[in-house]
Amino acid sequence: MYAHPRCFPLRGWSCSLPRQERKREHRIPPGGPSEAFHPTRRVATGPPELPVIGQAFRLRRDFIGLLREASTYGDISTLSVNPVTICLTNAPELNREVLVTHHQTVSRGQTSSRVFRWLLGNGVATCDFSDHVAQRRLLQPQFHRRYVENYSQSMTEIAARRAEVWTDGMTLDIEQEMRELALQVIVKILFGTDQSDMVGHLGRAFAEANDYIYLRLTQPPALRGYLHNLPLPSSRRFQRAKAFVDGIVYQMIRERRESDQTYADLLWLLLQAKYEGEEGEDAARMSDEQVRDEVVTLYFAGHDTTAAALTWTLFLLSHNPAVEARFHAELDEVLDGRPPAMADLPHLPLTDQIVTESLRLYPPLWALGRMAYEPVSIGGFRIPPGVTVMTCPVVTHRDPRWFEQPDDFRPQRWTEEFRQQLPRFAYFPFGGGPSQCIGERIAWMEMKILLATLCQRWRFRHDLKHKAEMLPRVTLLPKGGMPATVERRR
Repeated sequence: MYAHPRCFPLRGWSCSLPRQERKREHRIPPGGPSEAFHPTRRVATGPPELPVIGQAFRLRRDFIGLLREASTYGDISTLSVNPVTICLTNAPELNREVLVTHHQTVSRGQTSSRVFRWLLGNGVATCDFSDHVAQRRLLQPQFHRRYVENYSQSMTEIAARRAEVWTDGMTLDIEQEMRELALQVIVKILFGTDQSDMVGHLGRAFAEANDYIYLRLTQPPALRGYLHNLPLPSSRRFQRAKAFVDGIVYQMIRERRESDQTYADLLWLLLQAKYEGEEGEDAARMSDEQVRDEVVTLYFAGHDTTAAALTWTLFLLSHNPAVEARFHAELDEVLDGRPPAMADLPHLPLTDQIVTESLRLYPPLWALGRMAYEPVSIGGFRIPPGVTVMTCPVVTHRDPRWFEQPDDFRPQRWTEEFRQQLPRFAYFPFGGGPSQCIGERIAWMEMKILLATLCQRWRFRHDLKHKAEMLPRVTLLPKGGMPATVERRR
């Protein structure tokens, strides 16, 4: 049996929070709240929990369902996975406070970052805040529009080649196809090559590492490092996958260092990048190890999110034939049979709306975890140190306060007027604040160009016997893949 919903007193603290219209009155924790931090005697609650283990079992079984239920307890609610307490923010202004206002005191948790560092090292996504500003400043110029545009032709060519091997009526696992396509694109962007052997081996290695990282993230923080260091089969598979990735990346770095040629890939740009030196000093370049960490970080982040987004977008189009028909008409009118280019994107407004709406319903970055390192006020209420704070696009993006018919696929909602009146952090598929996705510009372009290239030639019909369920991993995936049949358009 579940116990009563939990309150949120921690180490003599309580978190005093506003409520939505439903659920019972707030309870006062034993001993009363700490007067130093509370203007009222209301405290945050969350879904019912089991003694000792809290919501650990349900988190493993239905994490997204648990997050959505928790959001009905107020704009801030709580979960317990003992000994960890999770504070959830469920409103745009509170999301902004976590990601922007308090980004120094509520930052990436050391325990979760440590897990990602096992693979990514000290890259821009995992480095300490003290290093993050300098590292992001170093990388940001490499994502300038003039470089991003250079990648668009490669994206079109790779997608066109992928589509050429399909045959009318062929059944595919769209999730697997989009993963392999996104892998080819990111390898081309990073290394200037799309060799099928390299792409395939890297894809399998990263899939192994991805599963391992999510496995460790769902385990108690106190056990993660201990289990990682044991010679378990999963740990050994992870170490083999990491060693394979390192071997390829370091080989590419050595080849670039020893070459006098100029390359048009991101690895070459990273090797040329220089830190800002002190006045009168020569600026330093990144070490091989730091370049490796940034390359692996970009690879890890740059293919999984795109693949997931394209998979869900094709699924949504398959189930919304009226939108799909208008989308095909736009492609035919604007492109007239030629491959899409970067210059075409401003003339494909429905394509942009479709991708935007797909990212609303199925955001690949479905939750963003942080940790409070100091006492912090969020929404006028105090959060004690040591509490995990989560902002959840997968919840906020379907809040009826910001989106009418929030569970429906309605690309037409994304008019300019709607975008202007929407609160900033009601929609944040790429995060926000200083840690916002550095590759966002590339990601938007890539998703639209790949989608347009594929759908110029093909329709995708999802197998209705397969129930598409969300599977929260490092990114938001469809459980059991996404079987579909392709039908030739032209």
